[in-house]
Amino acid sequence: MYFVALLIVLSSFQLMALEVKDLRIPVRDKTELAATIYTPTSSPNRDKKFPVIVQFTPYGKSEAQQRGRYFSKHGYIFVAVDSRGLGESNGVFTPFIDEGRDGYDVIEYLAKLPMSNGLVGTLGGSYRGFAQWAIQKYRPPSLQSMIAIASVYPGYDFPMGNNIFSDYTISWLDFVLSNGQNKRYGNGDRWQQTYLRQKNSGTRFKDFDKNATHLSDVYQTWLAHPSYDEYWQTMVPKQQDYAAITTPILSITGHYDGDQRGTLRYFKNHQQWGNQLARSEHYLIVGPWDHSGTRKPKSHVHEAYFLPPSMLDMFKIHLDWFNWTLKGEAKPAYLDSLVMHYIQASGLWVGQTHLKSGSDVEHLPLQSLQIQGEVQTVSRYSYDPTKPIALPLSLDMTGSVNLPSEYEGYVIFETKPLDRNKVLFGRLEAEVWLTMNVADSDFYLDAFEVCTNSRPRLLSKARKRAKYRDSLTNPVSTPSNVPFLIKFKDFDWVARNIEKGCKLQFVIRSSQWHRQKHFNSALPVAFQTMKQAHVADIQILHQPQYPSYITIPWLKPGDVGKPVVLPLSL
Repeated sequence: MYFVALLIVLSSFQLMALEVKDLRIPVRDKTELAATIYTPTSSPNRDKKFPVIVQFTPYGKSEAQQRGRYFSKHGYIFVAVDSRGLGESNGVFTPFIDEGRDGYDVIEYLAKLPMSNGLVGTLGGSYRGFAQWAIQKYRPPSLQSMIAIASVYPGYDFPMGNNIFSDYTISWLDFVLSNGQNKRYGNGDRWQQTYLRQKNSGTRFKDFDKNATHLSDVYQTWLAHPSYDEYWQTMVPKQQDYAAITTPILSITGHYDGDQRGTLRYFKNHQQWGNQLARSEHYLIVGPWDHSGTRKPKSHVHEAYFLPPSMLDMFKIHLDWFNWTLKGEAKPAYLDSLVMHYIQASGLWVGQTHLKSGSDVEHLPLQSLQIQGEVQTVSRYSYDPTKPIALPLSLDMTGSVNLPSEYEGYVIFETKPLDRNKVLFGRLEAEVWLTMNVADSDFYLDAFEVCTNSRPRLLSKARKRAKYRDSLTNPVSTPSNVPFLIKFKDFDWVARNIEKGCKLQFVIRSSQWHRQKHFNSALPVAFQTMKQAHVADIQILHQPQYPSYITIPWLKPGDVGKPVVLPLSL
């Protein structure tokens, strides 16, 4: 009996073994892309065919070793591919441009490998998530499944959001396009000091590449498109592309994911324009994580801690997905709801049939939320871009490191303490009437939870540039000291239990550390310097003729279905 058992164990070990090889994949313009292929070895049956999972990455194909070994040991061919011009691939890397066509050619090439059964799935997060959506514009016939995680939506959430560029724009390019010791990752100290000098000296945002000329072609091209124009729009699927999608899709994002806006936009576009079958097989998981936590869930984001049910076993979820969509196994039982949400503080996962904010909606006039003593019809703050700022000592979830040192640099509004526990669920909205004495400026509106004996906790945030308040494509002028309306409709999605006695706090200001600094000039912001700086006198109106208000979506029991039980990490 022992001998028979040993043979069974040895046989199982052979089936789970794998081979790792390098591969050169030609695409239509004769460029060769470098890939590493992880294949299962099946000694008892050398003719067995396997589905393929492919990941396209600008960060070096070696990063996928753990995934490659995991999936190959579970009966898949896993392939990690260097983006063209990066790693060991030939060609020139231009972000967001070639992934769709290259992805089509790679998928069809891999589908014809001797060990492939012709079925291909894609997997990856952040830029790797974007690559999958770009491929959907070309619809390779062998593509049968897709897991898109924290997917970048070019021009919409990176390198700019609501047409406000991120400091991370140049440091991301530096990290991706530099080699060896010249790499400086986005939040490294040297780049932080570079950002600080630019903000305090008032040199042009456009000149960040002066000491990094290898970044200039891409960086200057991006800055030449400060609105969400056709340049950005052609990078992602259009309405007819969503309508043609036939691939089952799993999308994943987090409450603090910097690409949450992009992930939700892809999902909502597909739900609006996709065919009925494809829409019914596009699932969405929204957890409490930050950007990296969407791949490897963490128990906390700075001071925000989460309960154990937030710690999902992502490898198991990915494997379950591909077993269903590529191997024909049973659909996982937890995919009973199209949308799955984690509710912070309660530790519950709940399901929805479609993505929708809570229906117990409060419309609160800003006048009723004032906290500065006597009720006024106008709230004021001043934004002076000539005042020096300091490097934040830390990143936190309280917002305090981002607030100007002078109270006059922002305005705070607060709700009354809650008289019972309530669940904030979905997207906040706000309509704010303002006047200002400058040609243009930026506006940031952040929402916090404030409880007795604890520091504020960031819940959600939104931002707008005044001249793009009506359209991300077409700027409008802003006459001095004439009332105008800004609608904040794209707050980050939040799901959190707010306890009795706590309140919501809203902070309005005109600058944030990790965002392009506005000097309040009419020039394109990338060209502005301290010479064009103007002090902005901002007036927030909350009068009968200018009814500024904030809309708060609270959850009703009927807004979600039954609790969802997702696989957890051990």
